[in-house]
Amino acid sequence: MPPKTYTTYEIAKFCDVYPSSVIHWIDAGKLKSYSTPGGHHRVLREDLAAFLAEFRIPVPEELRPGPKRVLVVDDDVEVTRMIEKAFARHPELFQTEVCHNGVSALIRIGQSPPDLVVLDIVLPKMDGLEVCSILRSKPETRGVKVIAITGKRLSLTEAKLRERGIDAFFAKPLDLSALLAKASELAGVGSSQAARE
Repeated sequence: MPPKTYTTYEIAKFCDVYPSSVIHWIDAGKLKSYSTPGGHHRVLREDLAAFLAEFRIPVPEELRPGPKRVLVVDDDVEVTRMIEKAFARHPELFQTEVCHNGVSALIRIGQSPPDLVVLDIVLPKMDGLEVCSILRSKPETRGVKVIAITGKRLSLTEAKLRERGIDAFFAKPLDLSALLAKASELAGVGSSQAARE
């Protein structure tokens, strides 16, 4: 899907100014943009959001980020239920889905990549490290953040896990507050709010 862009006219409506003011911001280097072959300015969603935040201009609803999508992958139903409940306390930040094996997780991720995967390392059919390796090998899923979890003793150190594409690691029994705080940090959402509960 191509990235969302905005015209100077659309930005002028958001900011309640004339389009000429938006062009002035672009010419002054305050607002990042690119030009179409026809010479019209276009501004990427993230550049517009950064500009609005920097100059404390109210962010329109359309530009506010929705909840981050989290896929929880673990063959233990109790564990997935517990993790899902923890994330569900913050519906404004997270929306969760659950898979119980690596194969179904990869199918789900292929259909629509989440922002974050909480991934058990020991899974039936295909282990978590294999799942992570496949995610990292494809351009469309390379940026998905991965938190690995396990109740087993691992021969790999955390440094080795990072080399394999794991962004963070938690041993079971899980510290759900720490897990939520790390998930918030990796997903770039209000970590202090999530960590408080």
